[in-house]
Amino acid sequence: MRNRPTKVQFQQKIEHIKELLQRAMMDGTYKAGQFLPSEKQLERMFGVSNYALRGALDQLDQEGWIEKIASIGNKVAAQRPPVKLILVCNPVMERNLQLSGLLEDFHRLYPWISIHTAEFGGQYNPNREHHDLVMLDNVQFQHVIETYGTNAFAPLDVNTRMYRKIEQMFYCDNIQHMRSIVVSPLVLCYNKAHFRELGLAEPDGSWTWDDLIQHAEMLSDGKGRYGFTFLIQSMYRWPLFLLQSGERFEWENGQVQSIMNSKLLQSIHTSKNILHNRKAVPLYLSESNSDIDRMFIEGKLSMTLNTYMGLNSWNDSNVEYDIAPVPHIHQMSTFVLGLGIGVTRASSHSEEAKLFIEYCASERAQQHIWNQTLSAPALATLQRTLNDKALYTPSRYMLYRETLGTFHSLTELNIPISSFQKLTNLMKQYWAEMLDEQQLCERISLEIM
Repeated sequence: MRNRPTKVQFQQKIEHIKELLQRAMMDGTYKAGQFLPSEKQLERMFGVSNYALRGALDQLDQEGWIEKIASIGNKVAAQRPPVKLILVCNPVMERNLQLSGLLEDFHRLYPWISIHTAEFGGQYNPNREHHDLVMLDNVQFQHVIETYGTNAFAPLDVNTRMYRKIEQMFYCDNIQHMRSIVVSPLVLCYNKAHFRELGLAEPDGSWTWDDLIQHAEMLSDGKGRYGFTFLIQSMYRWPLFLLQSGERFEWENGQVQSIMNSKLLQSIHTSKNILHNRKAVPLYLSESNSDIDRMFIEGKLSMTLNTYMGLNSWNDSNVEYDIAPVPHIHQMSTFVLGLGIGVTRASSHSEEAKLFIEYCASERAQQHIWNQTLSAPALATLQRTLNDKALYTPSRYMLYRETLGTFHSLTELNIPISSFQKLTNLMKQYWAEMLDEQQLCERISLEIM
């Protein structure tokens, strides 16, 4: 008895038929105004069922490649007028997605649509200039929602093939506003050679922050090499300690309640102890993640924190490294970023823009991201093996799939995203011992709103 294909295999078959017919229309095999071969002929050509073939033809009809004419057949649509879309994104997306390759591939599939990129620095402003598409991480997305409301984005249909936990970070009022394309949790990265040199066991999921500091002290050699550091002042790094408390900020009468005697404060205290440990952590005033990257690549640092997208900054280095779950305090949790793409409400080409959205979430595009980068695709159904990767890949790279249940976002801390900069400034004063714990708690209650 033959096994029936799974839903994933069936969808893959539909995508394959669709792509073959698209290529045939683009290379002139089937010209505009001509009819495709009959469905019976196409079934024999592709060796597929009528159900699968009609699935592909329905998609081609919806996307404007063909016109279905009842009782007659499927006619190749007339050439469309060219459409130009503008995609606003951070310049680092070329590194994290190999974006130029995605844009070229999309243009091959939809030759009448061209996509041009425009960069934004600092905070994204949806009202700044005309554009059709935008790429944001979930922190940036939440800031836009808090500042400009949901009218900045056109709503999207649900895609059940993506990681649900990551998709939900781009929801507001039960409506999806962006499609996730990459999942990027924070992990512990370590230099394998340094651990071999001292005969130390490599980090594992049982490590606490005390375990990390103990090993970091042993790995520091007193000659310019330190065991651990990271860009602690980054709001994409230090809130990890808050998330590991298992608590959140609570409100009363429009004011944040005191966190004195809370696990939140204990976790903050842990971050300060790590920062002040001169046996393990250098007294180095880093301005950006690139400073930390350079120290790690040069072998002056044995361990650091990085996101999956951040691993792409090491692609041209020779450092032999691997990854492990971040150490924990009260509970095993890590900070996660999701990268999403959305259509702006102001776009005059929303249908074409949504075509690119669905392309980015397709197996074809997600496979490109998998093969060409160390960013982790957000398509849960993607068939993947490490052998497909063109880059040095940590042996424990698949860790992100096994630790999804530990992923947490800043919104779970129950304060506005806009408050994190103010909170970070207070933390800097606390780390520098310009505020004691009681003063820190009082200032948080007064200033976070």
